Amino acid sequence: MCLALALLLLSLFFIGCSSHSEGKMVTVEVRAETTPVPHDGDAADDPAIWVNNASPSDSLILGTDKRGGLQVFDLYGNEISYLAIGRLNNVDLRSNPYEDTNTIVVASQREPSRLVIFLLDHEQASINFEIAHVVELPEPYGICATVLNDKFFAVLNDKNGTFHQYEISPTYEVKLVREWAMETQPEGCVVDDITRKIYVGEEEVGIWWLSATPQEQPELQRVAKVGEHRLAADVEGLTLYHGQSKTYLVASSQGNNSYAVFDTTDHSYQGSFRVVDSKRFDGTSDTDGIAASTLPVRGMGEGFIVLQDGENTKPKANQNFKVISWTDVRTKLDLD
Repeated sequence: MCLALALLLLSLFFIGCSSHSEGKMVTVEVRAETTPVPHDGDAADDPAIWVNNASPSDSLILGTDKRGGLQVFDLYGNEISYLAIGRLNNVDLRSNPYEDTNTIVVASQREPSRLVIFLLDHEQASINFEIAHVVELPEPYGICATVLNDKFFAVLNDKNGTFHQYEISPTYEVKLVREWAMETQPEGCVVDDITRKIYVGEEEVGIWWLSATPQEQPELQRVAKVGEHRLAADVEGLTLYHGQSKTYLVASSQGNNSYAVFDTTDHSYQGSFRVVDSKRFDGTSDTDGIAASTLPVRGMGEGFIVLQDGENTKPKANQNFKVISWTDVRTKLDLD
């Protein structure tokens, strides 16, 4: 009798530990959405957010239409322009370190294989195509940007696992400065400019980080692997939320329609969330790219996250991007 009771208590202890190690799974509701992409099928892919420091209410959300080009939205999700440049997959941006009148926007193009550069004019809050460079990658997939030591860099990856890091010059020419590879298909990547870390997703394997400094050897360090911390293949979009006290890495776990959150201080898992229907908008599923900002807007005082939605159902329409409040995520996951 005593032995049976001891075994029961021991099993409950391990169950409790397992549940705790998995972290919370919570739900948050959609606050807003964007105009659908013009193409049907699997078309919307990756967002980026530009903060207009001179006029925050005129900030922009960018989204790729991988069947046609780059879509530009205001903070209400209304499309204000569309650049029909071709099959763009991922997009990222950083303020131009060479002149303070614009922001450099970089995108990966799959057909033809190119790194595409746009300039976002600060005064006009408008985006124009600048130049496209043919790259020696069979099928460019993910892309992320960073500024290090007053130089602009773009990290481009290919479906075959190859990564190329390019320096973009003041005249928008590109120079390959580093390359590495992982064993299987990557896509999502994001750079923490402060810690100089690149976070990369290997879709069926997990999340890694490495130094963003091109002079350093590209040594991949594991953050999390598929099968733990509620990560289910494919690992898709990655983004960083830079809070006042901590920076969090958020990853799209496409296989279970959720998003995993990690503290970048020690890469500890903080929990996961799913995005569910609100009264006006449907939730998200099969999410590819995501992007976060601390910009307070539309009742979201701590900022927001933009997430690609694989099935836009309320009403039924082409794919689009959904918007959630960081405060909803933070409070439900008990984050700092």
